[in-house]
Amino acid sequence: MKLVKSLLAISAAAVLVAAPLSSAQAKSYRVIFAGYFGPDHPNSKMMEHFKNELEQVSDGQFKVTLKPNNEAGGEEKIMELCKRGTIQIAQVGGLIKNDEPMIGAWEQPFVINGWDHARAVFLSGGMKQFEGDYTENSGARIAGVIVNGFRQISSSFAVTNMEELGKMKIRTPLNEVFVQLFKALGTNPTPLPATELYTALETKVVDGQDNPYSMVKSMGWWEVNKYMLESRHIFSPTFVLVNDKWYGKLDEQAKGWFDTAMDNAVKYNWEISEKDEAETVEFFKQNGVTITVPSDEFKAQMVKAAEPAWEWFDKEVPGSKAIREYCASVDPQKK
Repeated sequence: MKLVKSLLAISAAAVLVAAPLSSAQAKSYRVIFAGYFGPDHPNSKMMEHFKNELEQVSDGQFKVTLKPNNEAGGEEKIMELCKRGTIQIAQVGGLIKNDEPMIGAWEQPFVINGWDHARAVFLSGGMKQFEGDYTENSGARIAGVIVNGFRQISSSFAVTNMEELGKMKIRTPLNEVFVQLFKALGTNPTPLPATELYTALETKVVDGQDNPYSMVKSMGWWEVNKYMLESRHIFSPTFVLVNDKWYGKLDEQAKGWFDTAMDNAVKYNWEISEKDEAETVEFFKQNGVTITVPSDEFKAQMVKAAEPAWEWFDKEVPGSKAIREYCASVDPQKK
């Protein structure tokens, strides 16, 4: 009888070893992914794409909670939450330069000429060399670069020349890069967080602001700024940050799922962003927003006026000239 019991015990153990882990036994990962773009913005749609694919491919081992539209806090707050590991993933703009100044030079004025050029710069992997010591300094890694887009200027009055541009009191992000640019362009730059911008425009605390078309639509700023200057002065990337310690604890299979879902979501974001920009322009035209495309002369004047901003970059931000040279080297128009 003892022999029979021993054989049964051995057989049961063998079955347990051979059987795959049940859903209850498999590892599970809970993820909070935060952003500050409105729900219809391509960057928020990218979050949904990532969640859907990762949960599906992992058979539910990953559970992703999305918090777009400042639900977890503004840009600066979610960046800090991600760095601390309170949340796992965050979409952040140029503020990440606070932990690696070189990344601030990714947003130099009049360096990227069009969508094909932007793809060549940001999707080729060539900008990886300009991340510096970001992960070591911050505790977060850059998992992907998605689109904020070509920045335009919105205002409460028409801007058709340098003189009119110079009359503007313009809100800038909390980023010295933009302050230096708009000083060079002759405006009065006023840094404000995006969460305060609608009220500032509505109450005329500032005359206008600069952001890509999709962001202006998503945040509703077009409702209180009925004029747009299609200046395309900076192409702004958005960085998808992942807490490095959390990512490092994933097993190899989980990392594979995560990386593939992230790569596919980044590709999807770039696919829809250019189309979204064109559709947003038509939306504005149909809803009473006047869009001014600058003349060649006006555009050349803006580019010339921005030269002191490049000089500031070269003096204050390491790698600035090398980044401009790299961007020029992959410009499809120059090949």
